[in-house]
Amino acid sequence: MSLETSAPHAARERAALRIGGICTIVGACVFAVVRILHGDTPAADATASLDFMSGRPHYAFVHVTAVVAALLGLAAPIGAAGSFTDPVAWALGRIGVVSAVAGLAVFGVESTSEGLALPELAHAAAGASPAEQADLLRAARAVLAGTHGPSLVAVALLFGLPLVLVGAGLLRDAYPAWLAWAGIVIGAGTFAAAVGQYLDPDLMPGSVIYGLLASVLAQLWLLALAATLLRRTRPTRRNA
Repeated sequence: MSLETSAPHAARERAALRIGGICTIVGACVFAVVRILHGDTPAADATASLDFMSGRPHYAFVHVTAVVAALLGLAAPIGAAGSFTDPVAWALGRIGVVSAVAGLAVFGVESTSEGLALPELAHAAAGASPAEQADLLRAARAVLAGTHGPSLVAVALLFGLPLVLVGAGLLRDAYPAWLAWAGIVIGAGTFAAAVGQYLDPDLMPGSVIYGLLASVLAQLWLLALAATLLRRTRPTRRNA
């Protein structure tokens, strides 16, 4: 590649890494905050879930904000995958990005569906007759049952598999080994927990998967990746 063509390419790569790092820092921080505001919905108990909604008027806003934040969080993995020069890393990174995009799509449908349905059912149940409340509870159970599986698939595809694949790509390219291994370990743990919970709903508390793994550890790794990308965009001093 000539100097004339390599210079614009390098500038584009630095811009992609810089924008990716900044977007992911914003997205990861916002995602963690809104997940804390979301709280742990008692999905196993429809009555408790509707009571849980009554104290959270921001429930729908939290869900749609989480989807936007998760979208911004993809910027750093996309930037990292685009910077890979090793052929295997290049392939792994792109498969990881495809998995994350698919997971985001599932998460968007699942999160916004639950985020609107449960508050509306809770609002209707507040002034309903006993017979109407029974119908609303059945509807709430259907919503919770219908969104449980997609929520776990979203976690596996969005915060599990991509961290493993992008982390493996980092390991083969010019990135810190600790960052690569951290992504692989966190991603593998998140993927295994989500799949295990899908197969056995009583395997572990949901707060472990949705809270500790997806909303804390995965977001910390994304922040570390974003910081690494921003450091790579700093100009290097050339020897005179």
